[in-house]
Order: sequence, then structure tokens, then C-alpha cells
Amino acid sequence: MSSWFSLENHVALVLVWLILRTRHTRNNGVEVGPWSRWLASRPAKVILIGQDWGTDGYFRDYRGRDVASNLTNRNLIEFLALLGFEVGPPNETDRKSGVFATNAILCLKKGAANALSAPVKQEWFSACRSFLRWTIEESGLPTLIALGVRAYGSVLQAYGLTAKPVPFREVVAAVSPVHLGAQRRLFAVFHPAARPKDRNRLQMREDWARISGYISQRA
Repeated sequence: MSSWFSLENHVALVLVWLILRTRHTRNNGVEVGPWSRWLASRPAKVILIGQDWGTDGYFRDYRGRDVASNLTNRNLIEFLALLGFEVGPPNETDRKSGVFATNAILCLKKGAANALSAPVKQEWFSACRSFLRWTIEESGLPTLIALGVRAYGSVLQAYGLTAKPVPFREVVAAVSPVHLGAQRRLFAVFHPAARPKDRNRLQMREDWARISGYISQRA
């Protein structure tokens, strides 16, 4: 491929983000992708792992920042509060809440600012998988929450695991998380802006409340 979507360009952009980590100490957060410009607490108590951050148009229009009007961000602030984490606004960097955010895909899709749901390719997940595990390992011993089935599957593959052949909603509803080593735990939830037919708001709140209960029992 010779387009903007080529694997070479993909990896190059990942490397650009990794270079940014030299600008920060471990405790002050590390920018390994645009999402960690918002939620950047390290060491973290919770890591959010999304599929991908968005498009180059969204990045350009909002100067590499998230915006408060984004439905995903509004819902995440609400759901994180259910876990006891009060995070700062998306247009500021939050290094104090205990939450860190990253994506399974670190590159930006080509497209307009309103094309955040544009499709992604499996090879992009594969190209970033080692960076994903590195980010997790460097962020302490947190609880991991994967937003959506593809982010969840990418984390499992980063740790040499395979997702069970069951519907994703059953994985989300499971009482016990997946163990990633002795102390890390991985939960799955639907994307915070999921379509109501997949998961309505009340169901999503219940999903996050289950995680909160699990964390509280082991605090």
C-alpha cells in the first residue's frame, strides 16, 4: 500500500508518540497517544483501553485534544465516577485522578472530524500490540477496562491469551475479570457511546457498577 493508511506510516506515527515519552517522568504521565493527553495518571489505578482515538481531521480541528461535547467523554466521566474516580475535563491533562487512557491502535485514521466511527484494519492492532503491552506494564499494577470487543481482544492477544468464543455481552456481564499475571485484572465493557440496541445507558451503568463492586471488595 502506498496510501496514508500504509503500515509504514502507521508505525512511524506510533514512534512519534513514543518519542514524546521522554518529555515526562513516570509519575507525571507519558503521552503514548492523544488520549493520554487527557487521562495521564501514572502510576495508575485504572487504565482505560479504547479501540482507536479518532481521525486526523478530529486531531487537527481540536489540536490533538478531546472535547467535552464528545458523547464518549461525557459518558466516561459519569461511569468513572461510579468507580470513585473524579477526572478533569477532556481539554485539560489530568495526572491526579488515578486514571490513565490509551488505545489499542495508536495511529489516526484519515478522515473528517465527524468520522470517528470509520472502520479500522486488523493489521493496525497487530502493529501496535507490543506498544500496548509496554504501556500497561509501565503504568503500575492497575485494573484494566477495555472499551469494546476489539480493544478487549487486542489486550488479550498482547498477553498471549485468546478470547472465549462467547457473545461479548456475556464477557461484559462476567463476575470475574481475566487475570493478566498475578496482580492485573482485565474487565470488558461496551463502548461508552454504544448504540442502544447493543447496550443502553442503564445497562452500561450496571456494567461499571459491577466493576466498582469488584474493586471495592479487594481494596
